[in-house]
Amino acid sequence: MSKKTLPIILSFALLIGLFTFTYIYFSKYSPKVLKKITEVKGLSSIYTDDVPYPRDAVKIGTNQTPTSRQTTFRTETPYQDIAVFYKNSYTEKRWRSVSEKITDSTIIMSYQKEGEVVTIVITEEGDNSTIVSIEKTKD
Repeated sequence: MSKKTLPIILSFALLIGLFTFTYIYFSKYSPKVLKKITEVKGLSSIYTDDVPYPRDAVKIGTNQTPTSRQTTFRTETPYQDIAVFYKNSYTEKRWRSVSEKITDSTIIMSYQKEGEVVTIVITEEGDNSTIVSIEKTKD
């Protein structure tokens, strides 16, 4: 054997030993078994803030910042009836109407009272449902 082949054979044997060790080590590895969650807990009621909601409202989502809170929900009530519902609700509570814009299938209303503004966007969906987004901001 020459002087060059001995280091090559030793390097090859060392690599085979290293590969064997890592194979055995990783083949015996078993990760921790996480606890299975059998029940998903969510929001039990849509009535979590001081905004009035129709009876059949199903909350889709909420978004909150330091100065605002937005809630979006779906209802089977026609969008014109939802507009009347909110117009009556906020005028009874002495909120001042700031603006109202009506298009083919969307109504946007804004009310103001004591440094707060409520903007309501009501959109008719094609599946006989209505999507409502209510954003309450502080000035």
